[in-house]
Amino acid sequence: VVYLMLANDMIHSIFPNAVTIGEDVSGMPTFCRPVAEGGVGFDYRLQMAIADKWIDIMEPSGSDENWPMGDICHTLTNRRYGEACIGYAESHDQALVGDKTIAFWLMDAEMYYGMEVDSQNDVVNRGIALHKMIRTITSSLGGEGYLNFMGNEFGHPEWIDFPRDDTYDTSTGEFIPGNGGSLEKCRRR
Repeated sequence: VVYLMLANDMIHSIFPNAVTIGEDVSGMPTFCRPVAEGGVGFDYRLQMAIADKWIDIMEPSGSDENWPMGDICHTLTNRRYGEACIGYAESHDQALVGDKTIAFWLMDAEMYYGMEVDSQNDVVNRGIALHKMIRTITSSLGGEGYLNFMGNEFGHPEWIDFPRDDTYDTSTGEFIPGNGGSLEKCRRR
């Protein structure tokens, strides 16, 4: 924490117009307070709960008619008074760890077959409309800024898996299987 305080103080001293954004899950109270006030000195905090909330809502309910609007609004606005935040609807986590992006949750297999220019696919049309609404409400209520992860805005239909070999985690004593250095899932479609 002291390192982050020193880094933020140095950055803001050398570059007064610089903006620093911290990724913090702990909810540390002084994360976005100036170092002179005893804070860590970040200008913004990432609103990390928002992307998880969207996925949590889509998994069990299945249908947007069942989405809990009060719960969504609470998550989007749940932050400390005076603490500037950056909101985002989805992140690289959905595509990197084998989960689905928002677009894939909304359109599923129709992502592959129903997105032709001349197609009038109701699932795709509804999914795109809901995707736009999700990003709109997130950018409106989720904070003082909006973050878009490159690739997710296009509804990347498959998860990403970079080439990796088998490894052994000495801290847990577990063997972690790799993918044999495969490039098959190492791309955006």
